[in-house]
This record gives sequence, structure tokens and C-alpha cells, in this order.
Amino acid sequence: MQTVWDSIQLAAPHRPRPAIARGVIAGFVGLVVLLTSSCSPAGSALARVEGRAEQETELSPCEVAYQGAQHDQAAFDTAISSVQRSQASRSASEHWIAVAANCTGRFAEGSMNSALALYALSRIEGTSPFSDAIAAVPSDAIAGSHLSSSEASAIALAEDRAGFGIEVLAARSGASSDSLRLSDNHKALAQSLVSLHPETSDPREKVYAVQQLLAHPATITDSVTGLSTTTSGQIEMDTARAIVEAMTATKSSSENDTDGDDASASASSSSSNSNSTSTSTSASSSNRNAEDSIQALTVAARITASRAATAFALGFPAFRAAVLTSARS
Repeated sequence: MQTVWDSIQLAAPHRPRPAIARGVIAGFVGLVVLLTSSCSPAGSALARVEGRAEQETELSPCEVAYQGAQHDQAAFDTAISSVQRSQASRSASEHWIAVAANCTGRFAEGSMNSALALYALSRIEGTSPFSDAIAAVPSDAIAGSHLSSSEASAIALAEDRAGFGIEVLAARSGASSDSLRLSDNHKALAQSLVSLHPETSDPREKVYAVQQLLAHPATITDSVTGLSTTTSGQIEMDTARAIVEAMTATKSSSENDTDGDDASASASSSSSNSNSTSTSTSASSSNRNAEDSIQALTVAARITASRAATAFALGFPAFRAAVLTSARS
């Protein structure tokens, strides 16, 4: 006797299977859509846009340096040991140098913030700011700096004037070995800068006006910020300011050749197109390519930072608002 279940089993193979049919139809439609989209110009255009978007999200050297400096500041603020503060300060100093070299319009900000980090580092580790300043820029760095003749001349003049001023103060107050070493370092650096372009006339005057130094041998009012400072600290800060001015005074015309805040962004375009206009941040260095320009800015930023850090150690007010106001003036 055939049961109801047997009837269902016998009838099942002969019934239509709508689910399978719908699956076949859907698969066929999907295949048609895939073939159509692969031949569509819109599909290939979408792929190119996505690739370009990924490339555009890559951080530039300027952005990497700036974000690194901000991270270092946060690490310093939250550090619970002197070792951590020391590491954060050292890293911040280097990141700010990279900001000065790679970010258009941020040379003063980068070099002066690097000076603040160097000063903090010397206080944490108990090192001599004079020794740090002397070791900051070795002579071979000057030789390979790619500084233009106008930049080198302006910095050499500032360094020679500082060497003379520190020597006068040392003689008046009683010569100290640190002061004399610092004076000699200024003069030696000036000599290296002059030797960089022997075809250019020597800008050094060797002897400078001493009225201000004799009238204010201990303390003086900074004409830029209105703050009271030591005279020796004033000499060092004026040197740092002169370097900032030398590296930024003539950059405006070259910035017309670039777009954006990243000075290093032009490096690849300069190397790929030998006929392109140089994007150096100094108009006097029109024949200097972007890579050499970054190297020149790096060396100049290190000199600036070392002189400003020495100014802080000698008594110039070491707080960010005054320093950046001073650098922009």
C-alpha cells in the first residue's frame, strides 16, 4: 500500500525547481553585467581615480616632519622620567630641523623650535650649551651645504660680528674659556662660509661698532620683543635672526614657481624635467636643484638652532611666543 510520504517522494523528481531556475537566470544576468562593465570606459576611469587618490594620501616629507614634531611635544609633556624627556627633546630637535628644510615658509618656526628643544635637552642632560653649539655644525657640513653665495655671505657677516661681540664682552668682564671658545667658533664658521665661494668678495668687516656693547655690557633690552636679556644672549639671538633673514628674505620670487607648503615636493619634478625652473627657496640660487636647496636649508637651520639655543643658555627669554615673534620680525 502506497503511503502519502511515498507519493510525495515519487512526485518530487517531476516537479519544477523554481529556486534553481532563478539562480541560473541571476548568474547569467551577473555575467552579462560583468562583461559589460569590464569593457566600459567608466570602469577603467574609476580604477585610475582610485589609484591617484591612494597616491595623494601619502604624506609628504613636510607633513611627516611636522607630525613627528607634534608627537614629540606630546611625548615630552606626558613623560614621567628624564630619559623620556631627553629622548623626546632630541627627536623634536631633529623633526623641527626637517620642518625648516622641507616646509616652505616654516624655516623660522622649524629652526627656532629646534633651538627650544636643544635648550631643553641641554638642561635635562646637564651638557654645556657652548660645547653643543660648537659641535652643531662641523666644517665638512658647510663644505657640502650648497648655500648660495648671497646666503653664505650674509651668514658669514653675522657670524663674524657675533665673534667680535662675544670677544669684546669677554675682554670687558674678564675672559672665560667658554666665551673665547664661542667667539673662535663664530669666526671659524664665518671663514668656512667665505671659503665656500672664493670668487665672492669677503663680507667680513672684522671690527664693528662697540658703543652698545660698552654701554650695556651685562643686560640690554631686545628691540624686537621689548624684553630684557643679557647682552651676550642678545648677540646670539641677533645672529640667529640674521640667518633666518638670509634664508627667507629673497624666497618670495621662487615660491611663485611652486604650489603648496612642501618645499621638497618639487624634488621629483625637478629631476624628471631638466628644463623646469628651480624651486629653491632662495632666488639667488636659481641654479640649485630642490635636493640641494633642502640640504642648504638643513645646514642653515642647524646653525640657527645652535645660535638660538646658546642665546637661551646665556639668558635670552626661552619661551615660544617671544622666540617666534623674534624670528618673524
